[in-house]
Amino acid sequence: MSQQNQLNTVQRVVKHVLLWTVFAYCYHSAINLLVKMAIDAQPDAVLLTSFVYCLGFNILSGHLITKYDKHWPVIGAFFIGVVGVVVVPAVLVGTHALLSRPLLAGILISLPAFTFAMGLIKQKLNKN
Repeated sequence: MSQQNQLNTVQRVVKHVLLWTVFAYCYHSAINLLVKMAIDAQPDAVLLTSFVYCLGFNILSGHLITKYDKHWPVIGAFFIGVVGVVVVPAVLVGTHALLSRPLLAGILISLPAFTFAMGLIKQKLNKN
């Protein structure tokens, strides 16, 4: 590859990482709000209600990620998930601020999975 192509690739990666980081912080804020809403809505089934809310939000997030990231949406979704629900709370508050492990695992698995599914759906819709 030429020097210009390498520079463009490096610039693209840096741009994506910076955008993903900003989106990850917003994602963290939204997930925290969803968990608080679940606690208020059904105090008896907090984990299940939180997981259902987060699945719905991950569908929306997967749609937005595939809409705005044409190069690496699944990698971006994984980065956003890890930074948003693991790194940001650990850095800002501490490790005691992390979500419960089942909820954390569900969020981290579903965001890239829904992003991949949204990409496939959008490809199928564009072909028709």
